[in-house]
Amino acid sequence: MAGWYLLYCKRGQMARAQEHLERQQVTCFVPIIETEKLVRAKVKKVCEPLFPNYLFLRFDPEIIHTTTISATRGVSHFVRFGSTPALVPEQVITSLQACPSESPFCPALPQAGESVMITGGIFEGMSAIYQETDGETRSILLLNLLNKTVARSVENDAFTKK
Repeated sequence: MAGWYLLYCKRGQMARAQEHLERQQVTCFVPIIETEKLVRAKVKKVCEPLFPNYLFLRFDPEIIHTTTISATRGVSHFVRFGSTPALVPEQVITSLQACPSESPFCPALPQAGESVMITGGIFEGMSAIYQETDGETRSILLLNLLNKTVARSVENDAFTKK
């Protein structure tokens, strides 16, 4: 009987594994999430797997044996409990397919009011408060200089979250 299974792919070869598995008539599912990341000091929208290197498969082990799937290019191994591959409940897959692909938050950038540490430039080593983005490559930080709060624009790669 067909069911959903979880497969771990070799690093950087998930697309290859998915292509070869689909040629074998195996249904593949990869939950994708769209998020914002700092790429070369610029904020960019990036689509990436929700679970990197993991691939959900739907197949019947009596028709296509698990060793055939394990021998597919790009595949590392099945997620197992003991000696048998773990069966993923249908409700889990349904809920993952129903989730929106857009991330409601940006883990790479601090939120307004969050404390950051400046790692480059003339203010290196100082603590600051993140206020907002200032274009694509800079952000405005609040610094405490001589007991006065001052807003300064700083390169995105010149500070990190605390």
